Amino acid sequence: MEDLLKIKDLFVEYRTMDGVSKAVNGVNLTIHRGESMGLVGETGAGKTTLALSVLGLLPKRAGHVVNGTIEYNDLDLLRKENWAALQKIRGEKIAMIFQNPLTSLNPVFTIGEQIAMVYIQHQNLSKKAAFQKAGEMLEIVGIPAYRIQDYPHQFSGGMRQRVGIAAALVCNPDLLIADEPTTALDVTIQAQVLELMRNLQDRYKMSLMMITHNLGIVAGMCETVAVMYSGKIIEYGTIENVFRNPAHPYTRGLINSLPDIKAKQGRLKPIEGMMPSPMHLPLGCEFAPRCPWSTEICLKQKPVMDNLGEKHQAACHNLATVNLKGLG
Repeated sequence: MEDLLKIKDLFVEYRTMDGVSKAVNGVNLTIHRGESMGLVGETGAGKTTLALSVLGLLPKRAGHVVNGTIEYNDLDLLRKENWAALQKIRGEKIAMIFQNPLTSLNPVFTIGEQIAMVYIQHQNLSKKAAFQKAGEMLEIVGIPAYRIQDYPHQFSGGMRQRVGIAAALVCNPDLLIADEPTTALDVTIQAQVLELMRNLQDRYKMSLMMITHNLGIVAGMCETVAVMYSGKIIEYGTIENVFRNPAHPYTRGLINSLPDIKAKQGRLKPIEGMMPSPMHLPLGCEFAPRCPWSTEICLKQKPVMDNLGEKHQAACHNLATVNLKGLG
């Protein structure tokens, strides 16, 4: 498959009055053209920071990329001489759906103005033509075109998320990044929004990075999955490989913590402990303080990714022990 986006050895920090927060710590990730990939992990794992780094949207004063490259079609988006190209790529070739549909829309502009603005900016359409296209895009996502004159507060949460999807897709992007797109929605609306995204991905043949903590969404939407913990990818593979044969203790803990209607036990199996502070990361494996299989080497040395087979990798010092005995 053709490589679309390649992230290599990426490190991102937030520099604040309280100290340096190491949010992303050596991420290597490739998204292929037409691929749907899920990025999962707990809150604070660095998923949103990774997405904002791709689009150059890190907070200007606090967020800093300290090392690494992000290549879109072999163009390094982090190099200063390519920033002008990034302005054109952002929104046109790489688009993003944000977590909260209310805060991602401007409350003083109509829905039509906000969608038409994208057409005017990236496709140089006239205002009249842009508004006509905006109405057509609203129809595609299931909103009547006559609502083009309405404001964000006049829409429900699910409808606002549809507007966000419409704005992201106006230029038929190569890559759509969806950051927890259903978190603020109830279960019924979640299903509708996910079905809409699935249909639109098939229609436009675009790549998808689905950022979520919901493993069920990843299983239903994606072909591959990357598990993130403390700013690192600790397991990567196809949905079938990772979900049927999870190799990393953290991945197994995530899967074991899900409710199982066939199981007889009355309690869930949560992962004990908390993720370490990004300001005070441990010397060795970041998951070691919570891991039931940690050994002395885990506390002193960081693990590297090992190949477990075709399209399956994991970073753990004790993969053989964990996979032999299991966590269930």
